[in-house]
Amino acid sequence: MTARTRCAACDRPLTGRRGRPCVRGCGARLCTARHIPRCNDVHGGQCPHLNTPEN
Repeated sequence: MTARTRCAACDRPLTGRRGRPCVRGCGARLCTARHIPRCNDVHGGQCPHLNTPEN
């Protein structure tokens, strides 16, 4: 049985070379499907490497 990569935001299976890595470098793979909201936007608020301003 092979391990399958899944989208970090919508949990869709990513087969082959589909998907793109998180732009912040956390290592999450995100699908490029054309649904709304986009997975890179959803993951943007969940990313552990998100830099939020501290007050």
